[in-house]
Amino acid sequence: MAIQPRFLYNNVLRGITPTWSGTSVSGSTYENALDWLDYSYFQANSGNLDFTMTADTDIDTLSIYVANFTGTGSQSIVLQYESSPSTFTTLVTKTTTSGKLSFDDFSGVTVSSGRKIRFVITVGTGALLIRQLVVGESMTAERGQWASATPPTFYQGIKVTNSISQNGSILGRSIKRVEKQGQIKLDHLSASWVRSTWEPFAQHAARYAFIYQWNERDYPLETAFAIAQDIKAPNHTNSGLLSVDMPCRFLVADENAI
Repeated sequence: MAIQPRFLYNNVLRGITPTWSGTSVSGSTYENALDWLDYSYFQANSGNLDFTMTADTDIDTLSIYVANFTGTGSQSIVLQYESSPSTFTTLVTKTTTSGKLSFDDFSGVTVSSGRKIRFVITVGTGALLIRQLVVGESMTAERGQWASATPPTFYQGIKVTNSISQNGSILGRSIKRVEKQGQIKLDHLSASWVRSTWEPFAQHAARYAFIYQWNERDYPLETAFAIAQDIKAPNHTNSGLLSVDMPCRFLVADENAI
């Protein structure tokens, strides 16, 4: 079985102004959960966050990036959709904790135009700090990746600069943590897949972050909030096949999904 990297980037929630039944904190409103930024967050208490679709919309994947939970008691996020007027069907239920990043599949559904995608957020006491909410259809690479893959959860070391005296004694050292980096490098791709699937993703990655799961088969819980560092043009290999290469920076909340 090949290792197929997966991506979630086409967030169907973007561009839709939701309604929020809970209270809002200035500077920490729901817009921050849709901005593809890792440093801002939606400070949520209990309530419903409703997005009304403007067209028939297919969805099969949910990602939630939780920064922190400041409070006590139980907390959860439930993804629902309006399957018929005023009737909501649950797709995913998450019991959240601090510093978690998830990538969850569910049986794909079509949310009809005029109906809602809903997050039911329940917080015991305090506030749940949500960095990112993503709902859409996941993209699976046409080919697997192994030799060139860098697991985003691996510790990638530090860079040490030593200060040396004239007699060779070590006077001190400067330590810089190396950020988590890797590359998406896929080979032997069909021209049709690159044109129809990779190119729209690359156009998104030029401006925004995305959710990346490097190895669903062996490490399904290793998920990263990824940012492209360079987007290279596809290259022809042989027999009309192509290769793509995208060095990335990985932000990993925790190697265990929520």
